[in-house]
Amino acid sequence: MTEPNTLPLRLVDALHELTSVPAIAPEIHAPRPALAASVEAVLERLAAWSADFAEGSAPATVKAVRSDWTQYLAWCETSRATPLPASVDQLETFLSAAIGKGRKRATVDRYLYTVGLVHIAAGLPSPSKDPDWPVKWKKLIRRLKATGGHVRKQAGELDMAGVEAILATLGTSLRDLRDAALLSMASDTLCRESELVAIRVEHLHHNRRRNTWSLHVPFSKNNQDGAAPDYRFVSLETIARVRAWQAAAGINEGPLFRPIGGRPKANGELGDALLPQEVARIFRRRAKAVGLEHARTISGHSTRIGSANDLAEHGATGIQIQQAGGWKTDRMVTYYTRRSSAGANAMARLRSKRQGNEA
Repeated sequence: MTEPNTLPLRLVDALHELTSVPAIAPEIHAPRPALAASVEAVLERLAAWSADFAEGSAPATVKAVRSDWTQYLAWCETSRATPLPASVDQLETFLSAAIGKGRKRATVDRYLYTVGLVHIAAGLPSPSKDPDWPVKWKKLIRRLKATGGHVRKQAGELDMAGVEAILATLGTSLRDLRDAALLSMASDTLCRESELVAIRVEHLHHNRRRNTWSLHVPFSKNNQDGAAPDYRFVSLETIARVRAWQAAAGINEGPLFRPIGGRPKANGELGDALLPQEVARIFRRRAKAVGLEHARTISGHSTRIGSANDLAEHGATGIQIQQAGGWKTDRMVTYYTRRSSAGANAMARLRSKRQGNEA
């Protein structure tokens, strides 16, 4: 079972640690009359919200927000700017400084999100919601383009060919059996690394009438409350690899993918499951071992990207790919498969038709 997130955001503590500027401006204009416009009221709201946010969010999300908020406070301390509430100009200056340090678009987006999130949590107007902000943001985007920071880096793909190349080299050791099952499952289901490590033996379902298998993903990034049923396809080849791993490791129930030898817990029992970051290390190590050229770019999402492109190149629609990978919208499907789609767009079909006529 995944351990509950116990790491606090420390929003209020971090505010109290500022020394060169007040944490919150003494004069606070409440966005709604019902809210008390005092420093004490804002700190109380933040303390309550941060505790709820930490308990209700994924550890990675909490870690990212805490890190981004720390960066913002450090800039405020150095610039002698009061963190809350921030003006539109202050937010622009902070993000501009981040771009000046070489921060990329994804990081700047996160900073923008975090500053706005904390303002709203504190009951203060977010500068990113101000009518003047869109013009400021366009200026920042132009600067990102000028510095090359607008380019989003995508993890390297682990498509069907890459996965099969790795599987062909794996033997019968415990580590090889586990990694074979993990890679095969990831390729079939398009699961994120956090979803892969959360798989339990009980999540595998067999349709005896059709002799097909599926994986129930009870919770995911886009289904955090488990309200939407989410089942993914699992091939018979993957099931065979999973069963071989289970038999060798003696796993009959509970977490499916575990550390080799187990990770001791405080009570002396073996650990439950791999950590999400260990999935990326396994994929990257295996890709390097078979000599994949882009091995250094492999991440825990690489099979997700690779399988999405495999589906696109074999004629699957955006909706079908979206359903196969549990995406909430087709936005990320389009983003992940843009290279594959370029080879099958209208211009590609026109050129192909013309070449056929000339022949």
